[in-house]
Parts: sequence; structure tokens; C-alpha cells
Amino acid sequence: MFRSRCRSLGIALLLLLLLVVVACGGRPLLPTGDNAPAAAGEVIDSSEPYSDAFVPGQTGNWLFEQDGNGSTAIVNEQLVVTLVSPNTIQYATLGDRTFDDFVLEVETWQRAGAPESSFGVLFRVQEDKQFYRFDITGNGLFMVERRHADGTWTRLVPDWTPTSALNQGLNVANRLKIIAAGPTLTFYANDVLLTQVVDDTLAAGGIALDAGTFGGGDLQVSFDNLTITPGTP
Repeated sequence: MFRSRCRSLGIALLLLLLLVVVACGGRPLLPTGDNAPAAAGEVIDSSEPYSDAFVPGQTGNWLFEQDGNGSTAIVNEQLVVTLVSPNTIQYATLGDRTFDDFVLEVETWQRAGAPESSFGVLFRVQEDKQFYRFDITGNGLFMVERRHADGTWTRLVPDWTPTSALNQGLNVANRLKIIAAGPTLTFYANDVLLTQVVDDTLAAGGIALDAGTFGGGDLQVSFDNLTITPGTP
């Protein structure tokens, strides 16, 4: 009888161990909110041009978020960020590439949510959670800023800046463009120059696509036709 009980206990412990292994076997989800995206770990050669139309099975190694505040995923051949909570930021990180000088272009749409919500590109993402951020809003504003490792921000333009270059409202496309040439960073929307700044803090790093709610939730943003060309034009 004692041996039978020991055998039963051993089987139970083995099953518990298997459950733990299965539960831990998937890719961990990235944090949400004020935490920055993780920079790439094992980096592949980024000297070749990169393009992504977000066709399932043909996309890059994107790291997605999913929790009670929202999710990032590929839906209908677009990268989609969906948020249900206010004052939340989520992003998808291109997990195996870093870039120094490059030309990046991407199309983006706000599908739902308040017009003051923001969305755009994070670049030169570092392991210590520093990065540059180029975001626009649904009501025609843009911002360029740098995040520090301690979570504080430095604005590289004075404030959220209005521009007629941005198409406003839901389900209208805006094409964003970044030229990163050493410390000189140039930003466009729909082929119109928005601003050029000089900042030598971050020389290279990863790429992420982000969206954030400010005040209200229920935001959905999609991205498509991403291209990254290493070097400068």
C-alpha cells in the first residue's frame, strides 16, 4: 500500500512537471504600458533592404504583445495594434534586426478610437530601453522625442505640432518616412517634409511599430507595406 501511494505521488509530480514545461515553452509576451520594447537579441545581417507586407508565413520575426489592455497581431495582411484601455501604449518589435543609417517607410491607418490617439515608429531601440519615437495623431499632429533609460522623455520638437500634410480621421492612409543619417534625423508624412532634427545620443538599434491611447481606450491602428533601406539616400 505504501509503494502504491508513492507510485501515485510520483506520477502526479511527473504530470505537474510536464504541465510546467508546456506552459513555459511558448514565447513570453512583452510588457505593456510605460515599459519600452526589448531590443533585438540575436541579430542577423541588416545590410540588406527589408520589406514586409505582413503576409502570414512571409513576415519578419515580430514580437507581439497581448494582455488585458490590448494586443498586437497580424490580421488580414496588416500589423494591427488594438487597445481597450486608456493611457496605454503597445507595440510590435522587429526582433532580429538592428539598423544605424536607413530610410524607413510605412503606411498606417487609424481604424477606430479617439482622434488624439497616437501611432507611429520607434527606432534605434536599445537594450536599456532608450529609443527615438516618431508618432502622429488622428487629428493631424506629430511628435519626435527620445526616451531615456529611466523612463523620462526629451522632446526633439517643441510640442505636438499640427500639419496639413497628415490625412485626418478614420480609415485614411498616411505614409510615414524616416531618414536616419548619423545624428541627422529627417521626418516626412505623405512625401511632405515635417521636420529635421540633430541628436547624436543613439547611433543604432531596433525597430518597432506602436500605438497609444491618451484619455480614451478602444483604439485600433494598422500598418502595412513597411520598407527599410540601409544606408542614406
